[in-house]
Amino acid sequence: MFRSLLALFLISSLLSFSVAARAAEEVGGPSAHTVGQWRVYRLTDGAATGKAALFVDTDPNLVQTYLPDGTYPTAIQYFLLRGHGKTILIDTGLGKNLARQLAEAGIKPEAIDAILLTHMHGDHIGGLLTADQAVFPDATIYLSEKEKAYWIDPKMMAKAGPAKKDNFLLAQRALAVYGDRVKTFFPSSFAAGGATLLPTIKAIAAYGHTPGHSMFLLEDGSDKLLFWGDLTHAMAMQMPAPQVAMVYDINPKEAVATRLAVLRHVAAQKLAVAGMHIPDPAIGHLRAAGAGYVFMPEGEK
Repeated sequence: MFRSLLALFLISSLLSFSVAARAAEEVGGPSAHTVGQWRVYRLTDGAATGKAALFVDTDPNLVQTYLPDGTYPTAIQYFLLRGHGKTILIDTGLGKNLARQLAEAGIKPEAIDAILLTHMHGDHIGGLLTADQAVFPDATIYLSEKEKAYWIDPKMMAKAGPAKKDNFLLAQRALAVYGDRVKTFFPSSFAAGGATLLPTIKAIAAYGHTPGHSMFLLEDGSDKLLFWGDLTHAMAMQMPAPQVAMVYDINPKEAVATRLAVLRHVAAQKLAVAGMHIPDPAIGHLRAAGAGYVFMPEGEK
């Protein structure tokens, strides 16, 4: 399954992976990020190197300026949250390392109470199933209504073409297997305060990458952390030049508009962020720099 998902969702000819999964060491270790009473742990399916050919209609001068060798570092990250008597996953990666990482951390699949999905690309839902069986027997799956509607729509599947058929089929299998344990929601905006899913967790719309792509804001007391999903894929380019879209974006124009708005809000509010394709440590802050931004990884100033 790993090879087929990688080819479908990450365009393997343009990415090279170096899997160095060390999340088992980090779960329960000192590297956890604290948000109020929550402990947040980064899980991973490894680091990768992407190529500039994945950008959409990008000025060659930008590539030369920010990616002189034509490549950028990226990763596949997902997150485990523990607090308030709950154990929650945000996305599940490709399914390559998740089970092992949880087992090494002493967490059984039945201990997962909820799984929040930013969207249904295979590198985010691959860990939900094994041999078409549910990996997490007691978890409630939270998914944007718009996202679900897209992946089950036969017209959208036909329009997307053969190259994306496997993604649709994977999403449909996952939805069928989890059945009525899939709870849909309608995310709202930052201005509206987000849509409450669970105590201390809100969903915020971030459409464009996929039709129902959602972010999750963890807010406990005065502490906050925004999980922005696939708002970015290539930090080395999309921080200094956030107007650059990727071939992964279903609606590139909307994805760019969303990214510009979110980055502006995050920098102004000094909000900590976590991203599924931000290289290690995947959590940090932004500061404005000219027409773009600089990402400061957790622990750096």
